[in-house]
Amino acid sequence: MSHTVENTMATSDRETRTRAAFSVRAITDRQEALSYVDQLSDDVVTTGYQTKIFLSAWLSNETAKPLFLIFNKHGHGDVLLPLELQAKKTAIYCGDSHANGNFPVGKRDDILALSSITISEISKELRNLNCAADALFLERQHEQWDDIKNPFVFESSQASPNVALSLSLEGGFEGVQERHHGKRKRKRQRSHMRKLEMIGTVRYVEQVPCDDIEAVLDAFYEMKTARFKELGLCDVFADQSVRNMFGKMFKDSCALDKPTHTLQAVYCDDEPAAIIGCTHHKGRQTVEFGTFAEKFADCGPGDLLFFNSIETACARGYDIYDFGVGDEFYKRRWCEIETWHRETHIPISAQGKLKTTLRILRGRIVKAVKTNTFIWAKVKTARKHVGNLFRR
Repeated sequence: MSHTVENTMATSDRETRTRAAFSVRAITDRQEALSYVDQLSDDVVTTGYQTKIFLSAWLSNETAKPLFLIFNKHGHGDVLLPLELQAKKTAIYCGDSHANGNFPVGKRDDILALSSITISEISKELRNLNCAADALFLERQHEQWDDIKNPFVFESSQASPNVALSLSLEGGFEGVQERHHGKRKRKRQRSHMRKLEMIGTVRYVEQVPCDDIEAVLDAFYEMKTARFKELGLCDVFADQSVRNMFGKMFKDSCALDKPTHTLQAVYCDDEPAAIIGCTHHKGRQTVEFGTFAEKFADCGPGDLLFFNSIETACARGYDIYDFGVGDEFYKRRWCEIETWHRETHIPISAQGKLKTTLRILRGRIVKAVKTNTFIWAKVKTARKHVGNLFRR
């Protein structure tokens, strides 16, 4: 169902002169949310995680619980926060941890018009709306996107606990190699190729054909599940709704003249040795996920895949190669840009106030641990030992 409530806050004369009224409505019906996404114009501002194809893929699951909040400043058009409602009555960006660079959806001027709203105003309007959530967790947000300030990032917003790493493609592949030990990297790739070729025929596939997407994704899930167990991590791809979302997203992208989502792979004797899933959006290629087959681990198939993938992105004229969220050694070999996303936690109820306080505290602890090299190394070692116990 959809609800609309107008801003009825009591304001001073001065506030009334400087701040136009705004309204908020919510869409909680999945089919209505799908219809809203389908009607979005092509000129709206989005990151790669709030595009029509991404949101449609997420909403295609019958289990999806949208909480689409649509903000409207008087005299301007809609600005969408595409959220999903979790079991604990918190609302997050659709896709949860698979959405790693978030931003509201709308036209430039309409987003800019929301720059004066405050957390307390949003909280009050959502209480008036009888919002189904106790709190909004607006996490992993870009502070700015396409030269527009995010109106849902405030001075009180926290830095995300996990850094996002990316690489400038300025100067093409030759320029990238000059800045990042190209001679050493080429030598490594020749070594990887020799090792793999001793096993079988090696080939790099820039875009896995549509007919092969399901099989390649199944291979990825099998590899990733084993990898998560080894590292003692929760499998974020285990839920069937997540797998359905990615399956639809990559298949739907095949029908486009310029695919927005592609699978790339290195094969050895027609068997995937390493796989990455990528988003292509506004001159940026973002790696959404990736892994390699354990049987080929000593041959460096993942390293070989990234080398080829970055070269391909340069050939396409992209500006940025984005490795996504998470600080890993293989990313640091390439990356020169650190991005700390911003997180805004908005309480709606008394329970929501407690939830946001605990969430902020958790984020601070996680960041403190992960930015301490010694402690973080110990945590990863302990976690890996636990994972190995479960593998036995």
